[in-house]
Amino acid sequence: MSGGQVHGASTPVRVAVRARDPISQAGVVAQLGADPAGGDPAGTPPVLVTGDDATADVLVVVGDTVDDWLLAQLDALAAAGGPRPRPVLVVGQLDDTAGLRAIEAGGLSMVRRAESSAGLLREVVRAAARGEARLPTDLLSSLLTRVGRAQRQVLAPRGLTILPLSPRQLAVLRMIAAGADTATIARDLSYSERSIKNIVHEITVQLGVRNRTQAVAHAIREGLI
Repeated sequence: MSGGQVHGASTPVRVAVRARDPISQAGVVAQLGADPAGGDPAGTPPVLVTGDDATADVLVVVGDTVDDWLLAQLDALAAAGGPRPRPVLVVGQLDDTAGLRAIEAGGLSMVRRAESSAGLLREVVRAAARGEARLPTDLLSSLLTRVGRAQRQVLAPRGLTILPLSPRQLAVLRMIAAGADTATIARDLSYSERSIKNIVHEITVQLGVRNRTQAVAHAIREGLI
């Protein structure tokens, strides 16, 4: 995040957009600037589109595929000195192989162009500004094994990481793995028990499993906890 800024509910998330053609550029800028049906969720920071990459918290890179041009944008971002924006990729064609190529280059948040509604795109941008990765749900399960290997062999030596779960979700999952019950987790993390149950539900949905036991087994097997 640019300048290490911590985003509260009223602090705008500054976003720059980079695309190969002006039509794609204009379309994504319009999506980011649009007010989704029903408005943004309460308590979320506003998204502010800026033309200055240097002051942006998030850089949205738009491409048809994960090709040499898109990878060059990620390489240039990684090589830049000082604070730099976190990348979010909006890609037309995105499968396991393309997703892994982007992850290995540091593109830890991705959205398919056909799925990039205003609400989803703004949600992914806010998550990136908080330092959280986001991947399309259908890609997540099939990528976990390959991502775990990439994390250990490629990303960790470069000081990078990809977490299919948010830090809050990982904290809950680690406590479940240690044998803590809902009441204990809620007390130790200062949440309500209802909030913990909601977080556990989010974890099972994102990992594509049926219950907390399967979630723990999956996370341990893939090296997430």
